[in-house]
Amino acid sequence: MHARFGDYEVVAPIASGGMGGVFLATHRTTGDRVALKVLDPMFADHAEVVDRLYAEREVSARASHPGLVEIRAASRSSDDVPFLVMEYLEGETLSSIIERGTVDLETIVTLSAQIASALAAMHDAGITHCDVKPDNLFVLDDGTVKVIDFGVSRLVEEPPPDDSSIAGTPAYMAPEQWRGKPEFATDVYSLGCVMYELLTGNVPFEGSLPELMVAHLDQRPGRISWLRKAVPVELERLVMRALAKAPGLRPQMCEMALALERLAGRSPSATLRMAG
Repeated sequence: MHARFGDYEVVAPIASGGMGGVFLATHRTTGDRVALKVLDPMFADHAEVVDRLYAEREVSARASHPGLVEIRAASRSSDDVPFLVMEYLEGETLSSIIERGTVDLETIVTLSAQIASALAAMHDAGITHCDVKPDNLFVLDDGTVKVIDFGVSRLVEEPPPDDSSIAGTPAYMAPEQWRGKPEFATDVYSLGCVMYELLTGNVPFEGSLPELMVAHLDQRPGRISWLRKAVPVELERLVMRALAKAPGLRPQMCEMALALERLAGRSPSATLRMAG
């Protein structure tokens, strides 16, 4: 990579995707490490894609919380490619943790409480994340969680797209999201899907894209306690409430955060300490 990115020098690639890549970089003067999210040059003149990238900076500026990844600047490289300057995170995605096998209940509740608190801050700022999934939840080496990737996040005052396009990840999408009408409750549903997967090892529904759509719209997932023993009733009820088909029947994200914090704060002898 020969382009210059302002005061930053690219060190190594971190990740790549269909729209660009993320790179470890250092500040030329201070040596501070950052992550650069760089758009693929083929999209550099695509106004809608560029606007969506830069909108991530606006989301970060509006919603401040320790559990949200910090996006410090948005700019263009010396060859006119848009990029973001983000805090550099050391750790792994929640999906990597899930892939290794069963996660103990205490860890699940502690991580979920952090995620809910961060998402509640987004909602307070008038923003819906719209793509809550394990790949977008980053667990730092010290055990704290960062919600990342605001690429499809929407401001509450933002009008719906003219083409009724659907953005999100099918396995974690709420019924109203399939209809192209995400709202705050959409993130609650997606977090419910993530917690269901953490608790059982499987997402609530699997199958082809049409099968997933039908399932999320009309079907009820199997009870968590059928798939994993020793799950506290209060925890199972909270997750199943989050997975309600009607947005109005789900708890608000701040309610999720408070309920999970209460569960996480129980004594070492509480049932949450029981693995199973």
